[in-house]
Amino acid sequence: MPAHADMTAAGLRVLDLLTISEAALEIGCGPKKVTALADAGELERVKMGALTRITRQSAAAYKQRLIA
Repeated sequence: MPAHADMTAAGLRVLDLLTISEAALEIGCGPKKVTALADAGELERVKMGALTRITRQSAAAYKQRLIA
C-alpha cells in the first residue's frame, strides 16, 4: 500500500469520517441505502473532491433514531 494511502486513511480516522461502505456496515444496510439517506439529508455527507464521506456522528445518530 502506498504511503499516501496510509496517510489518507489516518486522516479520515482523525476527522472521524466513514466511507460509504464503512457507513453501511456501521448502520447495518447496503451502500445504496447510505447514499439514499445522505441524499435525503438523514446522514451528513462530506464531499472531498470526487469522494464522499459520511460523518461517524451522523451514522451513530441515525442508528440511535432507529432504536428509539
